[in-house]
Amino acid sequence: MVLIEKNLPFELIEIDVYNKPDWFASVSPYGKVPVLSHEGHTIYESAIINEYLDERFPETPLMPTDHFERANARIWIDYCSNHYLPACTRLMRDRNDPEKQKKNHQNIKEKLMFVETECFQKNKDGMFWMGNDISLVDLHYAPFFERFCAYEHLFDAKWPKECRKIRSWWDAMQDRKSYLETFSPTESHIATYSNMMQRIAS
Repeated sequence: MVLIEKNLPFELIEIDVYNKPDWFASVSPYGKVPVLSHEGHTIYESAIINEYLDERFPETPLMPTDHFERANARIWIDYCSNHYLPACTRLMRDRNDPEKQKKNHQNIKEKLMFVETECFQKNKDGMFWMGNDISLVDLHYAPFFERFCAYEHLFDAKWPKECRKIRSWWDAMQDRKSYLETFSPTESHIATYSNMMQRIAS
């Protein structure tokens, strides 16, 4: 999505994470995706890739110019990685424990309500995470919010009704060219998580 937002030419090579080609280890020492290969170098970890692209190609900036706002953007990206995503991961881990799953549902609601009140309700301008302009924060969260449909289908997770501003943000994101050209349908996410659960069970 960042590459598309910046109008940068690129070649996409998809990797089957359960059947990686032999050459992939030389590109991604951790064996992780996504990986960016550029000018003879490789970079991994999606948030770091995004910041590299924004700094290397500043013509279409995707981070605020104000130093405080840039720090705030990084805080929200960290919140996704260290608070929102772990809460979602527990849904699959505790899928066979109704008591833990009940707590997980409440935990996800609390995480989303924190975003609703601390970010979007305090935004005076614009519908994006940092205001009027789309930023790396929006692009970092978008793929993970896309997966919520699978959480609803497989784990009965619910999007809080109170999160109206997040819903408006998500509607706006789904209209972006960068999203329309990269998203995976609901059925694909459900199949991915179902496959992961089968592998865990076996």
